Amino acid sequence: MKKLKIIFTVFLALSAASVVAQGRHFNSATIGMGGGGTAYVDGYHANFINPANLMVNNTGRKPKRTVGLMGGLGLRAGGTLLNQNVYDTYFTKGLILEGQTRTDMLNAWFGSDVSNTRNVVVGLNLVPFGFSNRGKNTAFSLATRIRTIEEFDVNKGFMELAFYGLDSDQFASPVPVDFSNTVLSYTEVSVGFAMELPIPLTGLIEKLPFINGINIYAGAAPKYIIGLQSTELDFNSTLQVSGADQNGPGVITHDFNYSMFVYGDLATQMSDYSRARQTDSNAKFGDYVDYDGSDIGTLGTGFGLDLGITAELDVSLPALGFLGKRQVLRVSMSATDLGSVSFKENPKEINANSIFTFDGDIGDDSFGDYFDTLSDSLQNDVYGGFEADDAPERKYDLPGMYNFGASLTLGKLTATADYGIGFNDFGNNTEISYVTLGAEYRLLNFIPIRFGTRRGGDYSAAYSAGIGVDFRFLEFTVGASTVSSDADKGTSLALAWSGLVLRF
Repeated sequence: MKKLKIIFTVFLALSAASVVAQGRHFNSATIGMGGGGTAYVDGYHANFINPANLMVNNTGRKPKRTVGLMGGLGLRAGGTLLNQNVYDTYFTKGLILEGQTRTDMLNAWFGSDVSNTRNVVVGLNLVPFGFSNRGKNTAFSLATRIRTIEEFDVNKGFMELAFYGLDSDQFASPVPVDFSNTVLSYTEVSVGFAMELPIPLTGLIEKLPFINGINIYAGAAPKYIIGLQSTELDFNSTLQVSGADQNGPGVITHDFNYSMFVYGDLATQMSDYSRARQTDSNAKFGDYVDYDGSDIGTLGTGFGLDLGITAELDVSLPALGFLGKRQVLRVSMSATDLGSVSFKENPKEINANSIFTFDGDIGDDSFGDYFDTLSDSLQNDVYGGFEADDAPERKYDLPGMYNFGASLTLGKLTATADYGIGFNDFGNNTEISYVTLGAEYRLLNFIPIRFGTRRGGDYSAAYSAGIGVDFRFLEFTVGASTVSSDADKGTSLALAWSGLVLRF
């Protein structure tokens, strides 16, 4: 029966280009303060959150130029499949997962309906290089970002197979066993520009209580997008197992269909194999498909745009003067990730529809020879018996968002609040709005201590923290965020590192 695991592992082989990815851009500062930053993040990271902030000096003591070498790394994983309640209840107390305990565990995880699905999303966010220059009235920047999004969905039947195995009692009737996997990976080359806008009636504004001065900045960051890799796999099936009895051996029946989109060299190899099978029944999948990823970065292109505006007010709050002389309020809004990326290098759609029946009758073969033959047959004739057809280019909208934020700096203390809502539901991006609250205290003026929370969106309440060193000329900080346990929405974890950031 061990050989039957190829039912699933063959699809992992088919998606050999799988890589790992999220909605909103984040860095160590934003993660540590709850995940916002629309009115706070400056430097080259502003390209991806609010380009107007290229004009901002959020600590008041940073030099004009910033360079990031491996200038930001973030990783986020979350979803309803990652259920902390189920893990704590059933996997940490020494329980034996069988009988009613196993049934209760799967019901707590997926509910009672065998077709219910749960998902996990992984996001990688890497800024290999960034540069920004802040002038008196204008600012510009150049930044590159690699983003990868992977989403994996499974239904309850899939997990019943994982925990019951090929149990003839559990699968006496056909049970749906479904899963899907989507991977999207691309690089962005972003050029940002920001400027100070002229403000009419500034003298009148500055006569208002508590306002000593006001500046308004606007920014834009167009970007060219290079599609690195993408795959989509949608697998649907029913599984039925009858037990062995006096009338004969047990029978496994797997009625399945799947579709998959692939591109570039992988598409060519799978198409060559599909054509070879039509004339040669002995064609081997492994003889044709050996994808090495050498075409990554040539598979697609696109364009995107980030826009933002920030109002910066020099305020006077005498009652809070003990916190410091520098008192600045910023109010910002931005629209990020407007655009799309299209994968158009040799797009192919892979389709298969078949029924696999296994009755355990090995005939005159030896046990080892039979299962070696079965393994080859599964890979080449059953699950590898697909057709490869030409497909139109595949277009993916970027995980666009509206962002609104405010930050108040009082000496060494900064407080932030953000509101965000996505244009679409993909990966960690969601059309369900969320709010974040964060705070930073700069101990000794160069050790930022950060805390924050996020409410709303696809997950339950998230709590975050961060720390590091942030000098005038150097930054090295980290941040982390985790979602409190939730039986319905699952959990998530995010980590971020500033990379090596130099200023001069």
